[in-house]
Amino acid sequence: MNTKLIRNVLNTLFIVLAAVGMYYYAKVSKQTGTYIIIAGMAFKFMDVCMRIMFNNEK
Repeated sequence: MNTKLIRNVLNTLFIVLAAVGMYYYAKVSKQTGTYIIIAGMAFKFMDVCMRIMFNNEK
């Protein structure tokens, strides 16, 4: 699979989880919202690691 495609999927997951996490944090439960946001940050961390490891791709 192309690394750019994988990074795009990881970024999409991050954005969706961040939005859902903010909603849960504000409306449902602060603790659950925090866990969802942290899960989204894990996907962003994977994206950053891939960007560093495969920096030679344009």
